[in-house]
Amino acid sequence: MAFVHLQKGSVTVSVGQNITKGMVIGNVGHSGNSTSPHLHFQVMDTSDIAHAKGLPCRFEEYEVYREGRWIKVWNQMPDSTERIRFLQEHQGQAVKHS
Repeated sequence: MAFVHLQKGSVTVSVGQNITKGMVIGNVGHSGNSTSPHLHFQVMDTSDIAHAKGLPCRFEEYEVYREGRWIKVWNQMPDSTERIRFLQEHQGQAVKHS
């Protein structure tokens, strides 16, 4: 997997380390041509990002913006044209990330 646009110096894991759901791996930044923090990630068939082929990835739960409203979906793979957001439990309250 590749995670791109994490804040420099914030990464808390090492190459080859197993990660689990909910684990903090670093802080999201916004390097490059962007106006707000965001994260790009890619599931790949090799660790060589220059030659890797992307692999499909399903998300356990997220919301997709369709026809003017957010709709919750489960165990699906978003289309490349869809606007999505994830829910994150934070101190007992749901925090929405767009």
